Amino acid sequence: MVIGVLRFPSDSAVIAEEAARFRTASPEERMRAIRSTLAGGAILLARSPKRAHLEAEQERQEQAAREAISQFVVRHARTH
Repeated sequence: MVIGVLRFPSDSAVIAEEAARFRTASPEERMRAIRSTLAGGAILLARSPKRAHLEAEQERQEQAAREAISQFVVRHARTH
């Protein structure tokens, strides 16, 4: 007896579907989804055995972002 082949959607199809659902969500629903994702990441970080390394990397990335913004402002700020 042969049973039908079980097929799963491709990753790109799943991502496209989730992106379309996000675009149709209200601003409140979008913020709720973003907060939920960030909260999940914080839980994973807190429970990780590599927590110290991950926090140091996060701080490094945040500092790099602050520097990039500062450089952008210096380059593009108008002085009157």
